[in-house]
Amino acid sequence: SFKLDADGLFAFNRSGINDLNPEGRQNLQTIASRIRSLDSVDGVTVQAHADRIGSAAYNQQLSQRRADSVKSYLVSQGVAANLINAVGMGSSQPVVQCDNVNRGELIRCLAPNRRVEVQITGQGNK
Repeated sequence: SFKLDADGLFAFNRSGINDLNPEGRQNLQTIASRIRSLDSVDGVTVQAHADRIGSAAYNQQLSQRRADSVKSYLVSQGVAANLINAVGMGSSQPVVQCDNVNRGELIRCLAPNRRVEVQITGQGNK
């Protein structure tokens, strides 16, 4: 199982693959090549998260769009679409808590919560 680490972060209120920071896109390329190198892949789970700014319903939709963007990217890199489960987690699993009053500071502080995690189950290397 691999996870896309904390430098795979989306820009505030954005969900497209180009809204993922460069380190995150590089990590996705690495993950796609790892998936292709496995002898068998049982499944890939993409979990995308949002920060707490905005309503719970909006953050759920935003995180789902982020998960779908990552799924589309992995498919474009040769990973079979039927193996990938894309799940939006909303803002339900924050990794940081911030008390900033200033909106700009709050957006920066909450950045780690706008993340994507990719988990792969599979067997061996070719």
